[in-house]
Amino acid sequence: MSDLPPDALSYAAVVSEYFLGLRGAGLLISPLDREQVDEWERRGLPVAVVCRGLKAAQATLLATRAPGVPPPRALRAYRFGVEHEWRAYREGRVGESPAPPPEAAAAAARLEAARAQLLDLGRASQGARREAYRAAWRALAAAERGLGREPGLGAVEVALAAADGALLRAFVDGLPRAERSALGARLRLRAGGRPRAASRRSWRDTLRTHLADAAREAGFLGLRGSV
Repeated sequence: MSDLPPDALSYAAVVSEYFLGLRGAGLLISPLDREQVDEWERRGLPVAVVCRGLKAAQATLLATRAPGVPPPRALRAYRFGVEHEWRAYREGRVGESPAPPPEAAAAAARLEAARAQLLDLGRASQGARREAYRAAWRALAAAERGLGREPGLGAVEVALAAADGALLRAFVDGLPRAERSALGARLRLRAGGRPRAASRRSWRDTLRTHLADAAREAGFLGLRGSV
């Protein structure tokens, strides 16, 4: 982790680099693993708790595996250790340390941050990009209407995904025809080709991650990962 610049030491970057160091191989975690890390961040698990849980899970898997069988490569396979460490952390809290916020409060705060960000981005944009943020605002509002009075973090994630989907559609629709036609090949080139072991779902998630990266490079800032 010392090779990362200070401004790159986000929650996801620290956890990802720590896990890859434990595993001893790989440069990036998968999109599904990144979603797991994002979920831990949204729930308020401290980085230190996550890292201790990953290490404990690895030790358990190494001790119980059959001879010659390597431990799992997916971070999600180690999540039981993180959850066990998180329970122990909460049960062992002492003194006046503040408890994690209730899920409903955390969900409401995340929605408020999303609305504020879309408003700020829309005001700072012009033309088609402003219309894109307006479309994202409408998508978020429509999704919110179906969440109920006290939505959970999972429901909020669905609403944010709807808003990001509107932004991605606006990004794709705004591309010149030739670039839009070549977009699929461009994303597959970025992804480096579909591994044989990758399921169709994970491959679609990988391509969508690269699409979101391309949109961010073009100036379209998505909500997931930023609020």
